[in-house]
Amino acid sequence: MDLMENIPENNPKKITGVKIGFIIVIILIILLIIAAAFVWIYSQSLLTTQFKFNLDGVRQSGYSSNLFLFQNDKVYISIREMAGLLGYNVYNGGYGEYTEDRTKCYINNSKEIVSFESGSSKIYKYNAVSTEDTESQTFTLSEPILTSGADLYIISDGLQRAFNVRYDYITEENTISIFSLSYLAEYYSGQISNSALTVETSNLSDTILFNNQKALLYNLVVIKDANTNQYGVASLADPTNVIIGTRYNSIEFVEGSNDFIVETTDRKMGIIGSDGITKVRLEYDDIKELDKNLGLYLVTSNNKQGVVNRNGKIIVYQDYDQIGLPNTINDINVTNRYILMDNCIPVQRDGKWGLIDINGNLILPLEYDGLGCDADTSIESRATDVIIIPELNGIVVELDEVSGNTRTKKYGMVTSDGNLFINIVLDTIYSLTTQGETTYYALFQGQTIDLVDFVRQQQASMNQGNENTSNTTDTNNANTVSTDNTISGNNTNQ
Repeated sequence: MDLMENIPENNPKKITGVKIGFIIVIILIILLIIAAAFVWIYSQSLLTTQFKFNLDGVRQSGYSSNLFLFQNDKVYISIREMAGLLGYNVYNGGYGEYTEDRTKCYINNSKEIVSFESGSSKIYKYNAVSTEDTESQTFTLSEPILTSGADLYIISDGLQRAFNVRYDYITEENTISIFSLSYLAEYYSGQISNSALTVETSNLSDTILFNNQKALLYNLVVIKDANTNQYGVASLADPTNVIIGTRYNSIEFVEGSNDFIVETTDRKMGIIGSDGITKVRLEYDDIKELDKNLGLYLVTSNNKQGVVNRNGKIIVYQDYDQIGLPNTINDINVTNRYILMDNCIPVQRDGKWGLIDINGNLILPLEYDGLGCDADTSIESRATDVIIIPELNGIVVELDEVSGNTRTKKYGMVTSDGNLFINIVLDTIYSLTTQGETTYYALFQGQTIDLVDFVRQQQASMNQGNENTSNTTDTNNANTVSTDNTISGNNTNQ
């Protein structure tokens, strides 16, 4: 017996098959790895190109598809949708108007009210905290407010201004990030030990604190010396870079000009710019911004008021007991009670009123008993006050008739350059608004007159009578109202 017969011989074919199988397995594993890598790269690409929205550092999901509108390489944001996300209340119609007109709206976060209108490139901000500040501040946007569907949309720079937010759009990552002012205040309060950004770190009023928080949006931070409780300003990028030293009792950021109203330890106020340069000398008892675009400030010393510009130049000398209309006004056409029709500054001294233009020129002498007319609801229960009639470029003036102990109020109108064009013979002037349309009425010798219609009829009649002459008129001319010379103006500066 051959002992070697039970030892199998190696089979070359079998060995070759095993090797091939092993190679195939290796190739499959490699292909799976490549496929997995491709899927991962593709998924990361999708994550990069897919639009993402972050609010206060948190990725948002489930928000309305109407929130963003991408149009002509610009991003528009729904005012109503964003108001809800940022905790604002939103209302249809203009501020002070009780309508459901969806071409207008306003938002309110208990500190500030902002109004919007479709097609307008302006927004108006009102102080929602102080009952004394009834006027608005106007801001101009780079693009007009857009209507799409039932929503109003605002461009991104307008969003930042209206909602006081920081907005970033990283196009490479297709990501929009929005940071609210309250989030930024809390964040930087934790990062900057001497900041004065919260109620806990500042003893300033709610209005001033809110305005100071806005400075963060312009890379500035209000700081406070813990030992002296005095305030100053530093660079947000480098808080060790102090721009305004911590030696002021109070400091308030002025949105728009990016200046600061400061108060010294001896209670004198002035204006210092964000570059640390004094713009208005620290010598006044009080300073209040009148108009952001014009850069005008109301200054008060020894109970006398005047107006200076942002560079400290005197526009109106401090000769007046009051500048600006009383804050009891109730005319929606008056968005700023200190500057009417972009030109006229109401002034009062010894109980008499007049007008000074924004360049400091007296355009209406101080001879009138009032500006505007309080509505007489005994004549019409829905009547509202009238100070301005925009269609006539007119401002209502009051001159009282005194007979013995009897004082009778009479009203007329002047243009924005001070020309009298409706004599002061009207018993009252009031407005009525129906379905969004406002009509202005006057009572004259027991007869109710539609003022705008009346003036336009007189204009047409005068134009027809003068069609062969060059002496034509328009509604801004002081001779527009003329029938029997009882109501007509005299075309002179009073």
